[in-house]
Amino acid sequence: MLPRGRPRALGAVTLLLLLLLLVGFFLFDGLRAAATLDGDLYGSRNRSAASLQPLLPPKCELLHVAIVCAGYNSSREVITLVKSLLFYRKNPLHLHLVTDAIARNILETLFRTWMVPAVVIRFYDAEELKPLISWIPNKHYSGLYGLMKLVLPSILPLSLARVIVLDTDVTFSSDIAELWALFAHFSDKQVVGLVENQSDWYLGNLWKNHRPWPALGRGFNTGVILLWLDRLRQTGWEQMWKLIAKQELLTLMATSLADQDVFNAVIKEHPELVHPLPCVWNVQLSDHTLAERCYLEAADLKVIHWNSPKKLRVKNKHAEFFRNLHLTFLGYDGKLLRRELFGCPNQLPPGAEQLQQALAQLDEEEPCFEFRQQQLSVHRVHITFLPHQPPPPRPHDVTLVAQLSMDRLQMLEALCRHWPGPMSLALYLTDAEAQQFLHFVETSPVLSARKDVAYHIVYREGPLYPVNQLRNVALAQALTPYVFLSDIDFLPAYSLYDYLRASIEQLELGSQRKAALVVPAFETLHYRLSFPNSKAELLTLLDAGSLYTFRYHEWPQGHAPTDYARWREAKAPYHVQWAADYEPYVVVPRDCPRYDPRFVGFGWNKVAHIIELDAQEYELLVLPEAFSIHLPHAPSLDISRFRSSPTYRHCLQTLKEEFHQDLSRRYGAAALKYLTALQQSQSRA
Repeated sequence: MLPRGRPRALGAVTLLLLLLLLVGFFLFDGLRAAATLDGDLYGSRNRSAASLQPLLPPKCELLHVAIVCAGYNSSREVITLVKSLLFYRKNPLHLHLVTDAIARNILETLFRTWMVPAVVIRFYDAEELKPLISWIPNKHYSGLYGLMKLVLPSILPLSLARVIVLDTDVTFSSDIAELWALFAHFSDKQVVGLVENQSDWYLGNLWKNHRPWPALGRGFNTGVILLWLDRLRQTGWEQMWKLIAKQELLTLMATSLADQDVFNAVIKEHPELVHPLPCVWNVQLSDHTLAERCYLEAADLKVIHWNSPKKLRVKNKHAEFFRNLHLTFLGYDGKLLRRELFGCPNQLPPGAEQLQQALAQLDEEEPCFEFRQQQLSVHRVHITFLPHQPPPPRPHDVTLVAQLSMDRLQMLEALCRHWPGPMSLALYLTDAEAQQFLHFVETSPVLSARKDVAYHIVYREGPLYPVNQLRNVALAQALTPYVFLSDIDFLPAYSLYDYLRASIEQLELGSQRKAALVVPAFETLHYRLSFPNSKAELLTLLDAGSLYTFRYHEWPQGHAPTDYARWREAKAPYHVQWAADYEPYVVVPRDCPRYDPRFVGFGWNKVAHIIELDAQEYELLVLPEAFSIHLPHAPSLDISRFRSSPTYRHCLQTLKEEFHQDLSRRYGAAALKYLTALQQSQSRA
């Protein structure tokens, strides 16, 4: 039986619990209210996008996106943005890219080789837009490019009614169709959709004498914009923004936040034009951001905007979470985004259908299936991955051309010390490795100081190393009249760059004389080598057994025609004859024949190229003072497979025979000597 005082105690506990629940309710209600940045100004307009439940567009409707992109770094940013778009999208996309020449060169190559279905790309020349906005002084780090969104209604096709405009530094975490659906919420007068600015910038109280451009309340951020283009044109947008900008520039002298200042000044005078978007569609991560008031949980996030000059280094409450989300797309394998949109009309990129047919004809049971499949692989290519300063035009200049993978990255610093001239290097990397490479270069005093080295990323795909495809990418991007076709594990003589340029001039190479200048190759088995500064020092090391002629003990026929005995005494360049399996490292004009891409993995990739040079009547001239030394390293996976697998060697032999058949078709009877030499070489083996 309960004591008489117990019901009174229970009543007190119950009352306390009710009070706690009531306090919790008010706290939760307050937290929900904090999810809007300025509830008194826009009220429910800044609620979570999920609460609006927009009607999505039909799944095959084409969605239009406009992006301004200039330079090397911005080109990398836009690729990460596009990855996030493609990951979530369910609709075809038409990307309208306003670019400078650098970005267009990079992105044209990338999208052509990416071959993503249901994506259309159109480029617009940023140079043509500069006169339209160059009269506006701008303090923002984006320069003139930061003002170009103002003139998009003038340059985009008149047939285009609506477009989403994005900064390159945004990352999507939802389907862009949900954002497109918000056009349906515009009133008849609204022409632009924007998210409220998530800082106090436009309130004008950040520091003494801080004078921002006029804005409605906190103003709006233009990292994500919905533009109703035909309505904008009907309102006289061009005349409107120019008139207001000129008025404000009389007292403010320049924009601080580029186009955003002008958009806000227009909206201040014409608030009926703006449709405020839910804040989760532009979560802004600047230093003084108030973005955390916008979202309650990760599921609310739609678009993350790195709108600080510090980008990923910005510090705020949830910066680590946002960084991890962004890094997910940085390292995400782009080839996985080559997904067709089922149920939509065929929207394959150029060449994709023929490629699919060729792949379908392959026999997976055929012993050389891997080789056939690798030959057909279309690798994504990102040329000039890092900022690059092209060399000034010089008639006898030489670019070192080579290729490498992640396991040879440590060779780069030594190579830069040995070769002071321009280089064009193709790197075979995964998306994640490309980011590691970027960090490696940025933190290396040697590599970060060299702006004349062009790095081109060829993204990994398939089991075999596409060595000749890599060489062709690097060769195609060389900008000097001549190229030194080398390998990454060779260090050239310190004086070789200057010596090659002088030799080209002295030998009067050019259109009148087709020649391949042979650079004799040597090797050391020591990981530490006192590198010779001259031919005399090299010969001393050779005689002492510290150096050897390259591959003399494994593949002597590869370099024997160079005639090292003659080179020891030579004072002038001398002519040598082509011989079977000859594969020297040579200096040739930039427009030389390309490498045969059928040779993947290990074996005969350089041999076939030298045959092609000989077939086109290039003279082989050995340079008497030139040399390059191979450094030891662990064997590659492909050479290990070559040594251990009879099937691998059989497939290489098949490729050789097919190569000779193609030679016969192209050169007729002149190609007979190569087939004869091959047969003699096989009989000796």
